[in-house]
Amino acid sequence: MLVAATLLAGCSSAPSAPSASSASLTASGTATFAAPTEPAPPSAPAPATHPLTGLAATGAPTRPALMVKIDNVGGALPQTGVPMADIVFEEPVEGGLTRLVAVFNSVDPGVVGPIRSARPIDAQIARMLGNSILMFSGASRYEIRPVKRDSNATLIADDWSTAPGTFERNPDKSGDHTLFGSATKAWAWAARHKTPDTAPNQPFAFSDTGSASAVPTKDVSIRFDDTHVEWAWSASKSVWKRSQNGSPHEDTKTGQLTADTVVILSVPITYDPRLHDVLGSPTPVVSLEGSGTVWLLRDGTKTRGTWSRANIDAPLVLTDASGAVLGVKPGHTWVEILPQPAKPE
Repeated sequence: MLVAATLLAGCSSAPSAPSASSASLTASGTATFAAPTEPAPPSAPAPATHPLTGLAATGAPTRPALMVKIDNVGGALPQTGVPMADIVFEEPVEGGLTRLVAVFNSVDPGVVGPIRSARPIDAQIARMLGNSILMFSGASRYEIRPVKRDSNATLIADDWSTAPGTFERNPDKSGDHTLFGSATKAWAWAARHKTPDTAPNQPFAFSDTGSASAVPTKDVSIRFDDTHVEWAWSASKSVWKRSQNGSPHEDTKTGQLTADTVVILSVPITYDPRLHDVLGSPTPVVSLEGSGTVWLLRDGTKTRGTWSRANIDAPLVLTDASGAVLGVKPGHTWVEILPQPAKPE
């Protein structure tokens, strides 16, 4: 038996690698045994966030983004529905004025307006969002041509034959400021016309924290020639409050407009002799491709950096001076499309 045991020991295979519960030796040579390692519990999936706000998306709709062109001159104020937009783009138009592109998705604002006409820049915003609907009052053939060609959006203009019941007139307004629209009906009309029922693309990165290079800032003013905009930080409300031409910029229902983040893009503009308003004032042709300077306002600070966009389908990439990504604070965002060489003060 002793011989057999010796032979078996000599023929056995090499010992396996130590397991998590195998012995180890201390410096004194005493053997110690580690307790078996319990398998780590599966990690919970990261909570979904809304692509246009960065906020938790529990129960958030998957409908396309609804872009609404909002009038922004004196006779149009106060506007209706703008505070419920996930993102608002302010774009330069003729005569040193501006127009808003209010983008709705996470919340249905109901009635919005006053609604005005489209511009070529709307195509670039629509492509940034991916699946989208553009609601507007109309446009000249040269203004609407690039929108039809490049936006890939479902277009809903003030045409009673193609979108009946979507628009309405507000008797409390006058002149060019009477047209309002129903977001509810616009989404329903687009769905009947086979607009994909999918969420929009995320247009920029979100972050709960700001940049290490952020500078404390109480207020910032910017000028679009004849339109003067001021953003003032409210520490008590943790929001930026907006004023326009010296007065609080207000909505009919909620009062002064606010934002969690303001993104100010310095952009090049050109002019096309075919593009102008009825008075002959030229339309600024804006490019949101390439790169330029950006100023990001969040949490009572301002950070200067660079914006870049590789092509018309790409998102905006914002970086600070060190090259680190500048994240937009989750919540409501305003994007100021400021023509060069103007700068915030």
